[in-house]
Parts: sequence; structure tokens; C-alpha cells
Amino acid sequence: MEELRLTGTNQHRAPEGLSTLSSLIIDRGEIYLDNGAIHGKAKIDQGIHYDTVSENVPNGRKVAIVWLTLYRATGGQGFNGAASCESFIDEDQAKGFKQLATHVNQMEKAVKGKVDLSHLDTEEYALLKKFVREFRPDLYENASEAFLQAFSDESSSAQK
Repeated sequence: MEELRLTGTNQHRAPEGLSTLSSLIIDRGEIYLDNGAIHGKAKIDQGIHYDTVSENVPNGRKVAIVWLTLYRATGGQGFNGAASCESFIDEDQAKGFKQLATHVNQMEKAVKGKVDLSHLDTEEYALLKKFVREFRPDLYENASEAFLQAFSDESSSAQK
């Protein structure tokens, strides 16, 4: 099994908050890690020209991005913040739509340890919940209280 790096760190120095930031892509019922999204260079972004007007991408499919951050807890490293945003991509037209300000604001929320999954629908939330619980159970067990509350069994809605 291939080892996946969970954080966005690399050989370059990153600001403190960004060194624990990772990005998950939820697309077509699949969830996967793609830290290229942190810099707008995810695989789904390749070859796509983004527009600032949603009406110019009428056939775009929704792609959700979830920003995740880690922190050091007494029991070890754990999940801290999570925030979602969305983009719409029409690969046939090589066009996309996303609100860059929303992406940045949601990324900032995650870095600050907040949880806002309001851009996820029920299916996307279920995929994310399964991922954070199963990918690295130790990170979930050491997660912040806000994070655990957002993914508890009583939390059935993506509106956090």
C-alpha cells in the first residue's frame, strides 16, 4: 500500500499554519488526498480555465474540497480544523468556476481550528466522515473537541 503524506509540508518552508494543512477532493463519489489544491494545482485543476461567473460554466459538475489541519495533542497528533468549499468543472469545455475568496476564507477557518462543512451535501459528508475515522484512526482519536463533535454519530447533517 502506498504511503500518503497527510500534511502539505515539503522541502520548502511554509508558514506555521500551512505546515499542518492538507486538502481532500470529493469528486464523483470518491474522496482522495491532493495537496496540490492548496496552491490551486490539484489534478482536477489541470487544463481548466476558471471563470468568475458561474453562468459561464452551466454544465459544470460539483467538486468539493475539504481543508484539514492537524495539531499536537497530549496523546499525539490529531485532526483540528476542517472546512469545505466547492468548485464546478466542465472538462469537455476545459472551464471551471470557483470563488477564490471562499476557498481562502475556508482554508483560514481550518487553519484556525474551526469546523465548517456547510458546502458539503449529505453524500459528501458521509464520505468525509468515513475517511477521517478510517484513514488514520489515531488522528481521529486525538482530534479536537470541535472536530469530534462535527463527526459524531449524532451529527447527521453536513451543515456544521
